Amino acid sequence: MSTTTTTEDPPIDIKTLSEQDKKELMIGDTVSIASDTTLGVLDATFIPVKTLHINAKGISVLRLSTPPSERAVTISNPDGSLVYTSTRARLSSGNCTLTDADGKALVGTEYFFGPSKDPVLNRLDTDEGMIYEIKTLSKWTSRNHKFLLPDGRTFEWRYKREKGFGANGVKGTALVLNVGERRLAMLIRNDETRTLGSKSCSAGNGGELLLGDDVGGKIGIKEDLVVATCLLMLKKEIDRRRNW
Repeated sequence: MSTTTTTEDPPIDIKTLSEQDKKELMIGDTVSIASDTTLGVLDATFIPVKTLHINAKGISVLRLSTPPSERAVTISNPDGSLVYTSTRARLSSGNCTLTDADGKALVGTEYFFGPSKDPVLNRLDTDEGMIYEIKTLSKWTSRNHKFLLPDGRTFEWRYKREKGFGANGVKGTALVLNVGERRLAMLIRNDETRTLGSKSCSAGNGGELLLGDDVGGKIGIKEDLVVATCLLMLKKEIDRRRNW
């Protein structure tokens, strides 16, 4: 997998932003951390069939603008058994490799310096023994992120605030993976699910990843790719917090 050396994204110069961009940036950052605020109604068509837990503490509001101290993030089953590990090439690098419980490399993610240079993922197709590239696309003032598959299809992680996934099934802000309007997965972060040691104001903290029955099915987006792209979204939260 890729081990290209990269540096972190450059700081955002707030003075150069238009008023609309400032508004979008502030709203996006609020949505990402307000994990006990809810709006809307849960998508009744999404039925989770599997649960994973992303064990990432993220970073707090008041801290130095340094890289996070966690070099490795583990992803486990509800019983605590290891499923995946995402490891950064170095503490100062954003590049990372997702491996399975046996240490086999599955997905590599490369980050690039500068604006309008979105990350690229390289996935090893375990069925055919081939590596293929997945490009990503985002508006830097937006929290959402699109992923472009080699066959031309697009899937997207979005932030949604909905009822149904918090304490007593009432509250919970979700990071949602969609293909078109079809929901594939959700990352739920609230008082019940967020990674131990994290707070509602943390950026890049983990939680409960719910996978629908379309993951790895006819839509063709496999579980390891869902996990790798979800981790990319958490890194994006951390980068934005560090820039601010």
